[in-house]
Amino acid sequence: MSDGERPEPPNSDDVGATEGEKTDPEVAPERVFVGTGLFWGLIVGFILALAVIVLAAQNTGDVTIAFLAWDFSTSLIVVILGSILIGIVLDELFGLVYRKRRRRALRDREELKRLR
Repeated sequence: MSDGERPEPPNSDDVGATEGEKTDPEVAPERVFVGTGLFWGLIVGFILALAVIVLAAQNTGDVTIAFLAWDFSTSLIVVILGSILIGIVLDELFGLVYRKRRRRALRDREELKRLR
């Protein structure tokens, strides 16, 4: 190397490789998920719980619900939270059916591959 010349920086593919041992650019290292996401789940859960508390505090008025032959009076927050709960339960039930059908289809596809 003469004066004024700078050494070439190592190629990013060669970092950590010894002389004569180059890493293959086509073979990507397998990514491994380490975290559980628990921290973010706690933060989101805390924010949602805080939102429900604010919702409950602001909607304390009584409402009358009329359904077919029944009439009853309850707090507005009970109606809102009941509707949310029913929505969550229905979503989980439909999701359960969807996942069961998908697992069956995947299992059938794997069996067809095995038989070929």
